[in-house]
Amino acid sequence: MLWLLLLIPAGLIALSIYFERKRKVQTEGKDVKDERAVLEEIYITQGAGNKSNDPKLTKNL
Repeated sequence: MLWLLLLIPAGLIALSIYFERKRKVQTEGKDVKDERAVLEEIYITQGAGNKSNDPKLTKNL
């Protein structure tokens, strides 16, 4: 029964290491500055401040 108590945390640690390595490989070739520029553009064009000025999305209470 003790082996089961040790196996569960070891399995969780192994899974977290696997997914962390997988994430690093996927993001290795991407430039952080390019991603930030894209996020800023999306924020400006589709942000809440832009949406609040749209008359079809606002209601007069």
